[in-house]
Amino acid sequence: MIRLQRLIQLISLAVFLFFIIWAAYPETLDLPLDTFLKLDPLIAGVTLITSRHVQVGFLLSLLVLLSALVVGRGFCGYVCPMGTTIDGIQGAIYPKSRLRSPRSGYDSRSQYRSIKYYILLITLAAAVGGVSLAFLVAPISLVTRFWGQVAYPIFLSIADVGLDLASPLYKFFPDLAYVQISRRVSNANYFIAGFIFFVSALAIISPRFWCSFLCPAGAMLAILSRRPLIRRSVNSSCTQCGLCVRNCPTTAIGEDPHRTSFQECLVCRRCKEVCPESAISFIPGRDSTATVSTTPNITRRGILLSAFSGLTLAALTRTGWNQPRLLGQERAVTPADLIRPPGAMPEPEFLKLCVRCGLCMKACATNTLQPVWLKAGLEGLFSPTLVPRLAACAVNCAVCGSVCPTGAIRKLPVEEKIQAKIGTAWIDRQNCLVWNQDKKCLVCGEVCPYHAISFQPAQGRKNGVPVVHANRCAGCGWCENKCPVEGAAAVRVSVAGEVRLESGSYIAKAKEYGLEFKVADKNFDKLAPDTFESSGIEEDSTSENGVPTSNKDKLPPGVLDE
Repeated sequence: MIRLQRLIQLISLAVFLFFIIWAAYPETLDLPLDTFLKLDPLIAGVTLITSRHVQVGFLLSLLVLLSALVVGRGFCGYVCPMGTTIDGIQGAIYPKSRLRSPRSGYDSRSQYRSIKYYILLITLAAAVGGVSLAFLVAPISLVTRFWGQVAYPIFLSIADVGLDLASPLYKFFPDLAYVQISRRVSNANYFIAGFIFFVSALAIISPRFWCSFLCPAGAMLAILSRRPLIRRSVNSSCTQCGLCVRNCPTTAIGEDPHRTSFQECLVCRRCKEVCPESAISFIPGRDSTATVSTTPNITRRGILLSAFSGLTLAALTRTGWNQPRLLGQERAVTPADLIRPPGAMPEPEFLKLCVRCGLCMKACATNTLQPVWLKAGLEGLFSPTLVPRLAACAVNCAVCGSVCPTGAIRKLPVEEKIQAKIGTAWIDRQNCLVWNQDKKCLVCGEVCPYHAISFQPAQGRKNGVPVVHANRCAGCGWCENKCPVEGAAAVRVSVAGEVRLESGSYIAKAKEYGLEFKVADKNFDKLAPDTFESSGIEEDSTSENGVPTSNKDKLPPGVLDE
């Protein structure tokens, strides 16, 4: 019979996965898809410190912290999807007999339990310095990234293969032939998968190694779990057979089975189930003898060194080569193709708030959002960026902002999102078929949903050359994505002209800047550029060779027409 803890774990994981799968375009239900991320006390704490702003949604994490006063680290043992994922992977890696081999108790590894407290101190100190490291150590962020960036694309690929194998059934189920599954890719799936599997593989040292020794969110709960209301108690029937000691997944029981480290106990009740004398219970009590000295081996030197390390890391980041650029203060070293999602906060605030959970990338309708490596420096590791050559940003989709748990990407209505300029296309004449080879090519202009590219006559060429109208270009990337040139596209999007607002209306700002983003009103978005209709923008009349007949004597003012 399935254990109560395992049943609750599976239900919690099922809800967690449902939220991840449902984070997609179009948004059909108004569900709190970021609920689990807002339960993570480490994400809440780091976000509060770096942004200096209280976000109401993260008050859920306060409930998680307060729950430690009642049930200790019950959240880790029952609800946290990271723990359930680790349990599942380590169960697949190792046979049960290997994991259930005799283990010693709490005292044998007490010196290592201070690691998670030091990680917590480093993370909080870095946050004080304005740098968020939550993406490296926050458990819910890590596991969301794993399921969204690793497991989900694999699932879609398997489903697509299964659909092909089911082709003989099409004659019985004709509708099946019309089912299409879009495969997705991720730029960091190897690393994310490797990290999770490595952490799970550490079970060979101790089951739930992550929870016992590394998790800083678990450390926050442990601090409040010194004397939980509901805790393990051992009566006089105990014969000290040691079964409970050897089966505790976090080695929270001392060599003397009467003693328990409540700060490490996940309240999984495994010890109660294996006890042959039924001597163990989990009841509200004040049995002062049923605990060991659980004060972690944290030294003053360790505390100071951790705080110093976090602050030093923040200082190095702030003075490093890739420090976040400010709007209006462009740096020559800033990658021109580091294009943030529409509605992203200004870069410094964006990096402070983004926890790299990857939910925006999972939800992205076209899969254009990908994690970056070191393009934005260490601080920008795994943050989302658009890759237009892979896919464009769907015009009528604003789901990335809707699912962002911290507001790093603002939640915008579609009307506002359309006015959020994320960059500007530019023509690489060396690669352009028209500019370089004088071949007739109109692809970039035809797919542009904003009518930002027109074709104008150029001296010495019989075909009209593409010209980008910067005030109409939103940087969506359809032109770059559909450019027929092999390799690097002839028309590419850069961050030039991007508009990123911490608050306020993008519509008003676009009007102030003289931007003209006009697309057809539609009730749905099929995500293909050929579904866009004429927006009423006046087009130059064009002859068969692409040259505007009304402007045959007019030369283009340059690649970008201001």
